[in-house]
Amino acid sequence: MKKKKILLLLASITILLTASLGGFAQQQERIIRFHSDIKIETDGRIEVAEHIRVYAGGDKIRRGIIRELPLTRKDKWKRNVRMDYTILEVQRNGVNTPYEIEKESGNMLIYIRDMNVLLDPGEYEFTVVYESYRQIGFFDNFDELYWNVTGNTSIFAVEQASAAITLPRNANAIRTDFYTGVEGATGKDCTVEDRGNIQVFTSTRRLAPREGLTVAVAFPRDVITRPTPAKAKAFWNKYSFVFCAMAGLLIMAVFFFISLLKVGKRPAKPVVIPTFRPPRDLSPASVNYLTERKYINAAFTATLVEMAVKGAMRIRCDEKKKYSLLNTNDTERLRPEEKQMHEALFKSEETVSVDKDNHDFFSSANNYLQRSLYRQWKITDFFRTHKEHIIYGGILLNWVFDLYLIFMGTLEGVGLAFGNMWYFVVLEYGFLFAACYKHKNETLLSTLIAIPMFGLLFVIAARLADDTSEIMHLPTAVFFAVMSIAYIIYALRIKRFTPEGAKLDAELKGFGMYMKTAEEHRLNILTPPERTPELFERLLPYAIALNVSNEWCEKFGDVLLKAKYCPQWYGDERLSTAHFSTADFTSSFTALGTSFSSSLISSKIAPSESSGSSGSSDWSSGSGGGGYSGGGGGGGVRGC
Repeated sequence: MKKKKILLLLASITILLTASLGGFAQQQERIIRFHSDIKIETDGRIEVAEHIRVYAGGDKIRRGIIRELPLTRKDKWKRNVRMDYTILEVQRNGVNTPYEIEKESGNMLIYIRDMNVLLDPGEYEFTVVYESYRQIGFFDNFDELYWNVTGNTSIFAVEQASAAITLPRNANAIRTDFYTGVEGATGKDCTVEDRGNIQVFTSTRRLAPREGLTVAVAFPRDVITRPTPAKAKAFWNKYSFVFCAMAGLLIMAVFFFISLLKVGKRPAKPVVIPTFRPPRDLSPASVNYLTERKYINAAFTATLVEMAVKGAMRIRCDEKKKYSLLNTNDTERLRPEEKQMHEALFKSEETVSVDKDNHDFFSSANNYLQRSLYRQWKITDFFRTHKEHIIYGGILLNWVFDLYLIFMGTLEGVGLAFGNMWYFVVLEYGFLFAACYKHKNETLLSTLIAIPMFGLLFVIAARLADDTSEIMHLPTAVFFAVMSIAYIIYALRIKRFTPEGAKLDAELKGFGMYMKTAEEHRLNILTPPERTPELFERLLPYAIALNVSNEWCEKFGDVLLKAKYCPQWYGDERLSTAHFSTADFTSSFTALGTSFSSSLISSKIAPSESSGSSGSSDWSSGSGGGGYSGGGGGGGVRGC
């Protein structure tokens, strides 16, 4: 008897739980029915009345729903075409209800709600009536409405979706088609009923969240008024990128041609003749300055070694690789700027450590040398960068890029193409801003123009990329890459020597060839000088200035070893004179060109500083089997 009671109790509990769970499942928030009545007018306008019956459970649907309508739609050229809607009426359960409109992420959001009312759990029917233009596709032999009924972004399941499309002037449908599933799917879970000029589509299964129903109806052409001129627009839409690219290429080609014509021809390159003497009795610092065409630390290092070789001071390196300069007061052989440097270095001490503590001494000496080189040589007398041409060319090119993106702003993949080619544009901007740097009065003006233009370029591209698919528009990518590379080549080619500069450059290269090449006979030099320690010392500062000190040391290795060379101007406590070798000296002297230079650079930094389909339609056809779910618009339903 007890067992029967227990079993009866368990059975009752099971029935109650099953009923509760079943009832709970049935009462999940969902769209019970989504029906759309679409009427096509003879002027091409469509009027849509959407009846959305939902179950509100107080979770997502608390005050009402949000209907999303897409503000853009892709045409057959994959362009995002702007769509407009006019809201005519909004109701809840047949009574007009408050609503608000907002725009977000390319969608128009219709908030159907009363902020002062929380809905009780139950069924509610929301009705949205609106009209829209430019939704009809115009083809050679027919017109068509290709329409996404439910959208594919709804977060709720749709138990039944349907649509009734009324054609104008009692026209009959030529053909129909439909698609169900997630965006891009081609499911056929739908039926269509032909009622003369009305075609009724009904889904045959429940649509899961993010699934939708898309329908297409083709009807005889000229039933509605066709827009004009369609062919010209279609041609432009198809080939606009070609015209934009060609216009950009033409603009830049004309600029490059006029610019290069204005700066003139390159002077003839003189024959480089190897020579074993510094050209024009130039100092090591001048050789470095004219070779690099700017002042760099190697000029300072080479000058200090020159001063040491001339006996004005000695360079010492201790076991901890710390350098110091010892004053000998023998300054008779020094050049004027070298004497000023000597006075600055040994202003208060006879021995100066190469470190940050003596920052003032080294900075003062460095400034003397730098000012002296600036007074002696005007780089523009020998080499002209024509920075103003590079600046104006860069600004013009990026206005071409901006205008290209604006005119091509709805072509699928344009923004993505720019995103893939950005490094070319950044490289091109590197050349532009390098030209702007310290260019007299051009800097501020060019920067004020270039920076906003640079920002505009990336803002337009980012906006376009946000609206594109994963398919990159290859012609655009090629256009950006080719134009950027062409500009870079132009910026490099427009820099040129003056006739005097070309002659001096040949002389410097000839001297460098001699210092770098081990066997003079390979250079066809007549009566080259004998290799001696004195020649090694005399031209060593020039080897540092030309960045060939390693080659110069190796060139004299045998000579220095045979002469048991031990320079008076340089000493290294890490080297043993009893076991002197060229390899050790070369290694040590390499330190003079590297660690010594590093020490000098460090010494010039203050201690507090750090370094540190055919036809005239805009739309693709969906009634011929080439459509998909999500085509012809989009949107969805959310709760609020």
